[in-house]
Amino acid sequence: MSSIFFWKKIMNETNDALSFQSDNLQRFIFDNAAIRGEWVHLHETWQNVISRREYPSAIQNHLGQMMAAAALLAATVKIEGRLVLQIKSSGPVTLMMVECTSQNTLRAFAQWDEGEEIIDNASLAEITGEGNLAITIEVDGANTPYQGIVSLDGASIADLLENYFRQSEQLETQVWLAASADSVAGLLLQQLPSADKHNAQEAESWNRISQLSATVENSELLELGAGTLLHRLFHEEECRLLSLNTLEFSCNCSRQRVANTIGLLGQQDAMDLVEEEGNIEVSCEFCNEHYYFDKNEVFFIFSENSDSSVFNSDTVH
Repeated sequence: MSSIFFWKKIMNETNDALSFQSDNLQRFIFDNAAIRGEWVHLHETWQNVISRREYPSAIQNHLGQMMAAAALLAATVKIEGRLVLQIKSSGPVTLMMVECTSQNTLRAFAQWDEGEEIIDNASLAEITGEGNLAITIEVDGANTPYQGIVSLDGASIADLLENYFRQSEQLETQVWLAASADSVAGLLLQQLPSADKHNAQEAESWNRISQLSATVENSELLELGAGTLLHRLFHEEECRLLSLNTLEFSCNCSRQRVANTIGLLGQQDAMDLVEEEGNIEVSCEFCNEHYYFDKNEVFFIFSENSDSSVFNSDTVH
């Protein structure tokens, strides 16, 4: 099959393959090489994150790249559960966290020292200092989550992920990430586990396709749809589009969950707190939703006759 015919064929089989598609993740493989890939683009999902807090430009940029990265990684593990990317560091930004679930939902937030000035083009190293990137995978029904940790030895989020795959998974992997105030996007290329690393032909295929991928520009990631971008990069390869997943922002916080958390404080500590403050205020780090509980509501939480469903009127958002 010629590459021209192949690309015409997959574009006819995929609805609107060359049109712009946001808040989607597109998988693809190469028929002539043991290589798979993923493309992701987020707009509404990203806007839901940055509309809830006013992040400095540099933090917003790196958090956006982490969000695209989490979507790409979650698609590689294919589990029922959730994947969490988390950076803990000693710099102005003490925590950045992104969660992606098997229900194709994402949420993200960052914590930083608001008293410290962060320049718009600050590098990842400048905003984080020393620390680690943790990749946590929680499978529904499993007792113990999997966690991989890599130090913050890299110029970008993409560098950290490539280091992780090189050290932990021993899979040839390349990642490109981009973020703007409007959207975030990413491209992941990975050699299949079945690939024979000692096979000269497979090694040549990896080098060729990874070099083609390395020509991608941030503007192309942010502005082009999957079909257009992949055709531009790989029009001479037999690249096959696979499943397309729709992604969206979702936060699972709720008034009932917060009530359960207050219950963990113990009745005396909770009542002392509400006496001092007049109410207990709890805010969700991810969505910035604020929940308030007055003295009667806190007392009700610890009542033997309390109905746990009384706080379920607030839907998950």
